[in-house]
Amino acid sequence: NGATLTLSSSQVLEPMGASLPTSVASAPSAPLPGSSAPSSSAGHGLPAGLPPGVKLEDFEVEGVLFVEKAVLACPLPGKAWIELGRWNPISLLFLVPAWSYHVSGPADHWWFVARSANHMYYYASQFCSDNGKNHISGHAFLGMWAAVSTGLQYPEASWWYAREWAPCSEARSKADLDRLIHVNPSLQYPYSWVDNNCQHFAVHLYEGDRSCIS
Repeated sequence: NGATLTLSSSQVLEPMGASLPTSVASAPSAPLPGSSAPSSSAGHGLPAGLPPGVKLEDFEVEGVLFVEKAVLACPLPGKAWIELGRWNPISLLFLVPAWSYHVSGPADHWWFVARSANHMYYYASQFCSDNGKNHISGHAFLGMWAAVSTGLQYPEASWWYAREWAPCSEARSKADLDRLIHVNPSLQYPYSWVDNNCQHFAVHLYEGDRSCIS
């Protein structure tokens, strides 16, 4: 009953694991019946130990326009176990590892980021599910390192670009981006590690339709 995002082979989405965020919004959602896969995602809404002044309040970014966007990724803490779990005898019987890697790929967390033209101001947003409820977060930061830190799933985790920097469809204020994350199609359906997770949320913002693309 979720909306599947159809991507080319070079735009494969990946399933998510469990980690709870500090969110700025939530929408009711029913838990997936009988699912034994991880049902939460998205790291910390705000990383612990963030220095004062790095997370910016709305009034501090009034007049700031975000003109470029990207999608960042990092491994989940239990990635090795999640990957290993796909290769159990029952999964092998139905060739689950083969189709799950084709649909979802490795178990990584993705989050959306945008930046100003001077590369000083950043906006980061991510999506997860907690006890059957969808959660999103959206914050402005001073500096790239803070936008990276907000999505890392554990200290010293590696990260990379799931989608490279590209121009936004138009210059966006923080208020514009806050509005777009709240109309993201991922919020309209229950979280699913296969077809409605943090990666779908990020890709909708990066390359979705006109109703939600950044």
